[in-house]
Amino acid sequence: MKSIFEYIDYRKFLADYYQTKKESSSYFSYRYFARKINVNSPSFLKHVIDGKRNLTRQMAERFCQVLDLSPKEELYFRNLVLFNQAKTSIEKQEHYAVLRSMTGLVKESVLNTDQFDYFAMWYTPVIRELICLYDFKDDYNLIAETIQPPIDPAEAMAAVKLLLKLKLVIKDQNGIYKQTSSAVIADNSVKSVAVRAFTRSMIDRSKEALDTFNKKVRHISGITMGISPEAYDVLAAEIEAFKDRVKVIVNQDSTSSRIYQMNIALFPLSEQLKAQNDEKGNRA
Repeated sequence: MKSIFEYIDYRKFLADYYQTKKESSSYFSYRYFARKINVNSPSFLKHVIDGKRNLTRQMAERFCQVLDLSPKEELYFRNLVLFNQAKTSIEKQEHYAVLRSMTGLVKESVLNTDQFDYFAMWYTPVIRELICLYDFKDDYNLIAETIQPPIDPAEAMAAVKLLLKLKLVIKDQNGIYKQTSSAVIADNSVKSVAVRAFTRSMIDRSKEALDTFNKKVRHISGITMGISPEAYDVLAAEIEAFKDRVKVIVNQDSTSSRIYQMNIALFPLSEQLKAQNDEKGNRA
């Protein structure tokens, strides 16, 4: 079966998915799929494929849980559904932009718990980018001074050795460092520990950048807003899609000359108001 990123119609993808599963699994049927997504209609999937039924956001989530998709494939599927079912041209353009960006996904290295040390020091990912942009000729003093804020040369040397050990960079016959993948992400086991500490350090760096760098070379802003849980899910999906678009843009940039960190945060600043109202009603 083709990769989901090659589809521009989610109904066609579902039709091919059904056919593939039917040919490889004797037990698979429309009725079986209906049970898996917890709907009473045994022909629900067929009606969706035939265009007689649409998918709500909630139902698209149920489909994602059954279709055995990776997180990025799930994101693509959600936007594919929204694109195909969009009622206005503006909505279609918005979701099509996300789809287009994801079809050119950048090759990524996925770190596991054995590679925890990559995120242990905030400057290690910085050095991974830095030494592949410019030939420092293993001058660790120069590497350490180039980083903002500067670090100790011994720390720079240790970071380079770690990157080589983890095979996140290689050194060619001319002594030039090259990345083995364009991007690095962490699996779920690492995210709960190492990435949290790394992200905390980078947030601290962004606070320092407010006073350290001129506005011409740094952009730090935010929006304070009231949203529903449903809107949060949509925004979270848009952020993930935006990050993918950023990776594509960066991967196509052949004249990189400086290392940047981009933090994106979306977090609550209040309790759930509905929950508070319910509590008050219960007390009454």
